[in-house]
Amino acid sequence: MMCLFKNWLWHVMILGVFLVMTGCGGSSTHLVESWQEPSFADKPLGKILVLGVFNEDDIRQLYEKGVVNALEDNGGTAVAGYTLMPKVGDYDEKEEIIAALEKSNADAVMIATLVGFDEKEDYRAPQAAYVPTMGMGFGMSDYYAVSYSRVYDYGHTVTETTVKLEITVFSAKTRKMVWAGSTKSVNPKSSGEFIKNVSGLIMGDMKKDGFL
Repeated sequence: MMCLFKNWLWHVMILGVFLVMTGCGGSSTHLVESWQEPSFADKPLGKILVLGVFNEDDIRQLYEKGVVNALEDNGGTAVAGYTLMPKVGDYDEKEEIIAALEKSNADAVMIATLVGFDEKEDYRAPQAAYVPTMGMGFGMSDYYAVSYSRVYDYGHTVTETTVKLEITVFSAKTRKMVWAGSTKSVNPKSSGEFIKNVSGLIMGDMKKDGFL
């Protein structure tokens, strides 16, 4: 069982990831890729234990609640990990995780792991725009003198935030990975939007593959 959870703590998500407010630019989230075990036949899955490997209790609960709601909206049954392991430190212990999986009577466990977080600042220099003076009644020589009118846009810094998650689903029976997907979110405006968009993409793909 330990191999399923190996190296989780290398990808712990900090609180700031979910609370980033971007200064400029639109937000977008998409499913980069997904995979399923072709030999897995126990579809659709029954109850799923949802685990978010985050080091802040409120973020962990917020994420797990969001995914549980999305699973139930798509006809599935799910239980949030924090209801069985209330302390974030419990996620460090394989015995606690195994006990939670057995207690939940879940058919599978879904794990969310941060695999990338990048923040880039891009300085946009002031831009000069030519402003024609049509209709101002100038003669040719006067028009020549004023035709260099410009409007300047102030320089500013644009911050682009990219968050990449990896979602893996393991069968409780075989303890093997049966589905995996990765998402990329650019400039998430709020934790709620981020979780809703990621959950929607995951549920849609898993439903298409017959897991829900």
